[in-house]
Amino acid sequence: MFFILRKTYDVKERRELLLSLFEIFDVEGIDSEKLMKGLKNETFSDFEDCLQMECAESFCAQYIVTRNTADYVTSNIPAVTPTEYLESER
Repeated sequence: MFFILRKTYDVKERRELLLSLFEIFDVEGIDSEKLMKGLKNETFSDFEDCLQMECAESFCAQYIVTRNTADYVTSNIPAVTPTEYLESER
């Protein structure tokens, strides 16, 4: 996210924005177990998406928030767009 935000925000603004997001959202870490599960999971064509799904499952997340919901059709955790997530939390 830090990299993506570079087009719109300077370094200080990006840090502040991400720090405020971490007050709202928890971040799940990647470990060797999740990496191994991701490598063995043949239902995902994109390895990074699979790792996100593995982290979401490990964390018992309610949703995976992404602009690319089509890549998560095989996920046990529902994928929603940022807009869908925000609307569901109203």
